[in-house]
Amino acid sequence: MRAPLAALLWLVALPVLAIEHHLLIASGIGGDDTYREQFTRHALQLRDAALAAGIARERIAWLDATPHAEADGRADKSSLFATIASIGARAGADDRVFIVLIGHGNARGDGAVFNLPGPDIDAAEFDAALAALPTQTLTLVNTASASGPFVAALAGPNRIVISATASAREFHAPRFGGHFVAAFTDAIADRDKDERVSMLEAFDYARREVRREFETDKRILTEHALLDDNGDGDGSGAPGETAADGALADRVHLQPPARVAGLPPRLAAKLARKAELETDIGALKRRRDALSVENYYAELERLLIELALLSRDIRAGVD
Repeated sequence: MRAPLAALLWLVALPVLAIEHHLLIASGIGGDDTYREQFTRHALQLRDAALAAGIARERIAWLDATPHAEADGRADKSSLFATIASIGARAGADDRVFIVLIGHGNARGDGAVFNLPGPDIDAAEFDAALAALPTQTLTLVNTASASGPFVAALAGPNRIVISATASAREFHAPRFGGHFVAAFTDAIADRDKDERVSMLEAFDYARREVRREFETDKRILTEHALLDDNGDGDGSGAPGETAADGALADRVHLQPPARVAGLPPRLAAKLARKAELETDIGALKRRRDALSVENYYAELERLLIELALLSRDIRAGVD
């Protein structure tokens, strides 16, 4: 009787992680075949990366301006609003929602708009639609030209807001979006080697690749991406896990949390411990300035080694 009782105690002691992830991709007007094909390619790459990360297909919506045969609908303002409302109606209070705009934008008055078939959408309208998601952790990425004003307009508690440009005056088609999407399938983007790419890692990867391209082409940099996740609306071009912006983005990944319900007890324990280690690593990084260099790196090494060994066992199915 001891083994079944032990197994039962394991299951009772383990938390059930019920957080779901939802992804909305909206690819706007391309203007010509080159951009239409590019936006479609980036949308499909992001959708496939999300599927590979474990987001259920029914929780992924792709709206396309054309629309593409594989899209879930047309990317116009009414469909975008309806889809956000639909996600809000079925999302749990603690779920995470990712909304990525892929396309063109332009300045409009003191702000900017994202170009859609029919009426364009401005940041204030977009923010109003997000009222349907009052408690969820939101990641909002605008990869369009002139997207900078969306940062100040959409910033708020529990929100990660990313723009491809620093202002509406940066109106050239950005390269940021393609690299941001590519980050989720490039091992180089995974700086902490935890086999996941956080929003901060994806942002940093894209920013570095954009700068590298411009330097290779010997051109002056015409786009400066921003990230805000502390809610003050003052986006940073160099966020970090211990900086004013970056701590939340460092903890948010496309991958939904692993479930422990119904798994073998030992494997469930390993997954639960893995989640604890990831949380501990994030907390340690945020305390870096309060620790000596020696203590910080000693503790980081200990946590990373345990995480690596645990991840190896989980991949191998060791129970």
